Amino acid sequence: MSTAGPIPPPVSWAQRNDLIYVIIDVECKDIEHKVTENSFTFKGVNALDASKKYEVTLNFFHSVDPEKVSSKNIGRCLEFTIPKKESGPYWPTLTTDKTKLHFLKANFAKWRDESDEEEDPKDNGMFGNFLNSPGGDWNNKFDDFNVDEDDDSDDNIPSLSQNDEDEDEGGEGDKEKKPAA
Repeated sequence: MSTAGPIPPPVSWAQRNDLIYVIIDVECKDIEHKVTENSFTFKGVNALDASKKYEVTLNFFHSVDPEKVSSKNIGRCLEFTIPKKESGPYWPTLTTDKTKLHFLKANFAKWRDESDEEEDPKDNGMFGNFLNSPGGDWNNKFDDFNVDEDDDSDDNIPSLSQNDEDEDEGGEGDKEKKPAA
């Protein structure tokens, strides 16, 4: 079996006005990475199969600040937070490559559109404002339903078994049905 050269790892990315996220979506050991103003280079060995070596170089669409790069090893992936040199409009693409890179995908879990940047970051989606609004008490949110707590609505529900009906007809009837010992 011949050993093949290094292959590009699965990479995902997302951006904000002021930074880029680059996520290497594979569990690696012997990790080497380098970020320059215009590129990102990664090398690593698969943690489960040492014969798989990964290597990738991404040439950024615009300049980044290599001095402020931070990284997290999350176990199954490596996450790099790379500040843009100039905060501003979103990049149309991560790299200067004219063709689509088969290993590079958008990470929509981290992605935020430019229009989302203007919204309140405390907004937790559809129900975020509902829960955090003034008087954010669940009990007060449904006061307009006019449900009386004294009204026991299950009084008119029919019995589901024959035994329940027998018990409802009278407690003494049960004694007569039992065989004498």
